[in-house]
Amino acid sequence: MVNQSLVLIGAGALAELSMRRVTQVLADGLSLPLQTVAAGQRADGVLETLAAVPPSVIRLSGDPGRMSSDGRSWMEALGAWRVPVLMLGAPLADGAMPGAVPAFCALCHQHRVPLLGLVQMGGIWKPVERRRDGLPWLGCLADADQLTAESQQQRDVVMALVAQRLAGFSSMAKGEMAHQA
Repeated sequence: MVNQSLVLIGAGALAELSMRRVTQVLADGLSLPLQTVAAGQRADGVLETLAAVPPSVIRLSGDPGRMSSDGRSWMEALGAWRVPVLMLGAPLADGAMPGAVPAFCALCHQHRVPLLGLVQMGGIWKPVERRRDGLPWLGCLADADQLTAESQQQRDVVMALVAQRLAGFSSMAKGEMAHQA
């Protein structure tokens, strides 16, 4: 059972429909409800309520790096609140990842966002190229209309890794809280 909420962010401009489908697959795989939050909402207000509500998968719709009117981005808030994040990235037509993916990973690192990993949205999964990226890729989730036996197997691998990392993060966070008490 998952006892920690998870925020899903996109690396760069991603197709809304594809992101919605993939986040639903992730939420269903974790047996958690899915919420969508607009990046224009005040991050601290949304994240503050997470401690008081049951765990869920929260899809952040919009640019998590953009500064809001309060002078803080969602990335800064996610790092400050130590909320685990899963990043989604979509390959270009040639299968390469756009520069937004490593840039958003660097932004996560800069703001100490607990990044559980990256998931490729659609396209052909090229593990050798993804390893060359040097980024924490977990695998690929195909659109529902692209399901094959191989993509179903890849989905199972991604779901197992996400659940494992989320459970590990929850255990680590509890240990940190006990140490601080």
